[in-house]
Amino acid sequence: MTKLQEMNKFARFGVYLVIAVVALFVLPFLSWLIGEESFTATSKAAFCVSCHSMEPFVASNADNTHGGNNEYGIKASCSDCHLPHDNSANYLYIKAQTGIHDMWVETFEDTSKIDWRAKTEHREEFVYDSGCLTCHVELEKATRDQEEHTRYFAGETTSKCATCHEEVGHSNLNKHLLQSKYK
Repeated sequence: MTKLQEMNKFARFGVYLVIAVVALFVLPFLSWLIGEESFTATSKAAFCVSCHSMEPFVASNADNTHGGNNEYGIKASCSDCHLPHDNSANYLYIKAQTGIHDMWVETFEDTSKIDWRAKTEHREEFVYDSGCLTCHVELEKATRDQEEHTRYFAGETTSKCATCHEEVGHSNLNKHLLQSKYK
């Protein structure tokens, strides 16, 4: 006879209750905590620069208002701009897709042969308007550059934020690329 069989019904109920509480509350909480910390850690420049090809981008970001070079010291993380913020499912999907792609490229390709300056011509593919509008929520009501922004919010243009704001998030990027082996 096992010890569990020897226990009285009340003691067995207590054991089952503890197991149920752990399964229903502790495990989901720990899963959420680990997931949240992982997403936070992998969204910052310190993580992105662990791939050497990102060094010029992190350096140029530090020169920029969005990288903390402002009177308030406010910093946008890489994921604030380079991941969509329209819904959680899309955010997670694009984060996973981008992460897998970037790990593959860093591991199996010669990143020094990538023409990073040419890629800046396609910056709209790497910067999400939903990220911009998460922080710049009052932009539609702003009076500065109102004509352009009114057309944007009315859907009268195919332009995206990065179309007009060419160096958004990365000041002096060409300088940093030229100073590195990633030209």
